[in-house]
Amino acid sequence: MGIINKLKINSMRRKKSFTLIEMIVVIATIGLVLPALFAIVFTILQQQIKIQRLSIVKREGDYALSVMENIIRNYAVKIYSESSFINERCTTANSSYGPQNGSGFYFKDKYGNWFRFYLLSDLISSESSILNNGAQGSVSLNSSQTKITNFSIQCYRTNLYSPPVVNVSFTIEYNTTSTRPEERVTSLNYKTKIKLKSY
Repeated sequence: MGIINKLKINSMRRKKSFTLIEMIVVIATIGLVLPALFAIVFTILQQQIKIQRLSIVKREGDYALSVMENIIRNYAVKIYSESSFINERCTTANSSYGPQNGSGFYFKDKYGNWFRFYLLSDLISSESSILNNGAQGSVSLNSSQTKITNFSIQCYRTNLYSPPVVNVSFTIEYNTTSTRPEERVTSLNYKTKIKLKSY
């Protein structure tokens, strides 16, 4: 009986543990898996940032185009090159007009008020005698998170008996100074044609 008790005590004292080879295998496996895991997580985070920036660009581009399109379609009657309504544009057949960045492109509504859209720095601005009673001032249609390039507003008239058609186009992208390709967001191009109402 004494021998059996000694064997039981000795077996209880021995603890199960990893061998050196098992420890090396576990450490090597962790060393191989962790960098791959971090790379996957980093790539997912980069894609999320890209998606978020692209959604901001799309939301602001859609908003700016929608505002311009609705205001021009519902209120514009004639087009002038200044707010004093001296030089009316796109009045004859096969005529066109389109100054750079929208400067010198004024719309007149049926009540005699003027409004316009133009590029101010990186922002599309809206200025109107309807909104501010003739006082100078502008409202930006996009935020400082995005920048607008290639803004163009033009009109043309194909024949004397149809109203002028206004072309609005611009490119919008996320406003970042980074040159890293993973932080750049592709730009979105917007373009629409609006036929003026004839009263």
